[in-house]
Amino acid sequence: MVVARSSTSARDAEPRAVVQDAPSGSVGAVHVLPVAFLLTQVLARCVDSLGEGDYRYVPFIVAAFVLPLWYASGLARRPWRTAPWALLAVQAVLTYVPFVLLGNGWVGGVSGQLIGLVLLVAPRWSWRLALVLFLVEGVLWNVVFSPPYLPAVNGGIWVLVAAADGALGLFGLVRLARVTGELAATQDELAKAAVLRERLTAGEHLVSAVEDRVRLVARHARSALRWLSTTPEDARNEMATAGRVAREAVSRGRRLYEDRTRITVPGQPVGTAPAPQVARAVLASVLVLFAAQNLLNVLVVPTGYPMDGRDQPLALIVPVLASAATPLLQWRHSGATRPRYWPLTLAVQAALCYLQFAMMGTLGLIFVAFLGASVLLLVAGPWRWAWFSVTMLSAPVLGAWNDAASMSTPLLLGWIGYLTATTTSFGLMAYGLSRLAGLAARLAARREQLAALATVAERLRLAQDTHDLLGLGMTTLALKTDLITALIGRDDQRAARELGDLVSLCTTIGADAGRITGERPELSLSSEFARATDVLDASGIEVTTHCAPVPLAADADTILAIVLREAVTNVLRHSTAQRCAITLAAGNGTVTLRISNDGAPPPADTHGHGLTNMRARVEALGGLLTTRHSRGTFVVVAELTDAHA
Repeated sequence: MVVARSSTSARDAEPRAVVQDAPSGSVGAVHVLPVAFLLTQVLARCVDSLGEGDYRYVPFIVAAFVLPLWYASGLARRPWRTAPWALLAVQAVLTYVPFVLLGNGWVGGVSGQLIGLVLLVAPRWSWRLALVLFLVEGVLWNVVFSPPYLPAVNGGIWVLVAAADGALGLFGLVRLARVTGELAATQDELAKAAVLRERLTAGEHLVSAVEDRVRLVARHARSALRWLSTTPEDARNEMATAGRVAREAVSRGRRLYEDRTRITVPGQPVGTAPAPQVARAVLASVLVLFAAQNLLNVLVVPTGYPMDGRDQPLALIVPVLASAATPLLQWRHSGATRPRYWPLTLAVQAALCYLQFAMMGTLGLIFVAFLGASVLLLVAGPWRWAWFSVTMLSAPVLGAWNDAASMSTPLLLGWIGYLTATTTSFGLMAYGLSRLAGLAARLAARREQLAALATVAERLRLAQDTHDLLGLGMTTLALKTDLITALIGRDDQRAARELGDLVSLCTTIGADAGRITGERPELSLSSEFARATDVLDASGIEVTTHCAPVPLAADADTILAIVLREAVTNVLRHSTAQRCAITLAAGNGTVTLRISNDGAPPPADTHGHGLTNMRARVEALGGLLTTRHSRGTFVVVAELTDAHA
């Protein structure tokens, strides 16, 4: 909002803001407010020249805002990355040449655009260089030239406040938009990183829980094979140890599965994202600068703004109270949620704003912009924009009413345009910093939640694969150690063959564990058919198989292989089967895998994670998995349509 007016033209002391990279979707709105802020700043200065009849600085004003507006638009950003110092040099020329040509007829605070761009595009030296430019601003206005209005103390400080407000507003909104865009753009990357982290953790647990023990079983099996022909007792001891380790591996594998299925759905993350912190810090700084300028206007009244009744106590008490309370109220209104009793605090803010006008005249309208921002932040529904417009228009209406007697018609019209544009611009700035900070916080929270949910999904996937891929192998491992122990001394030739199969099985289990932490387990239905036949036969179960030559798509082949493996695991674990039949058939565009066995327990005992996992996998491909129990026979049927390669 306006702070003071020079003897020749109105000069504002408020910040100018820009926005940078606009993300897509709901985040795209980050461009609108900052660009609107810049355009209203340009408009304010141009209409001010119409009232004054001094058009000399209009081209320089327009030129000084071209590069900030370009940066705000987010278009053709590459030159800002490849040649930032050249563009900053151009902005410096556009900022300081008017000083040479116009002296103190140049517009105070425009240098803030240059300082803001330095903060944004020269991060290594940004704050040091910005401080140097700020000092140059003070020297130019207070030493080389004269302040834009009198008394010199007020005018000289005002130009520094205007430049600081401009730089902070530009930096805050652009930086906030950039971080907001980056947050939105990197959501998928964060989720992928979370999945990879979970996969790495799962891999480490699998190594310690399963793979190390499986390797130990293979070592004992090889040792037993060496002892088999000479000292069967030592071979039997080795197999006893191998059996114990195998059962430990089974137990640890089941525990790993249970641990990974204990899922807690993530809630709202706790903490504050960097982007909101930047926005809040900039908003706080701007509020403090406005409050300081307001106090300065009371203590050192600018020339041309007589304050009637200045000696009255209220003329000092009200501005001091407004300078202290308005920043606190605005800060309260700019939080992530509407505060309690907000109608009361908004009414207090409005009362202080307009009561100060009654005490100070036009100078007292400095806080109208923040009142408008509070209206946008607190009032719900589309009518808030109507109330915002009314609030913004109150500044030019009251200013024109207060100054009409001392201004000509052209000057009054320019003054009304200037007040309207500059008040609106700073209202949008305060609203933008507050609302975009909330948006960035929500995006950061959503990003973290997405990563957490991706971790949950990966944990469930890993749990499924641990159960489905390792279950049969681990069960078979334990059964084979028992079988070999029983064969030693009775049928050493078969025991030797089984020991060789056991070592091979250990290798296969290790490979399956590696598949679990890969993108997807890659299994072959044909190899699972052979493996199922061997395992069931080794367990004394009569196996009948019929596998039609059906070319399957990769996903269908993997899913049916997993279904077959899990079904055979259930036969070994949960039944006293004597016979098992496995059939793969195709017809009418449907591929059907059927596994049946006798010796099945009652249905209540056949339910578990395995069937749930199988059903989920089949349904994920648009298929159907059904089970049937009748007279001690259990049947699993998986049907997939469009499964042919």
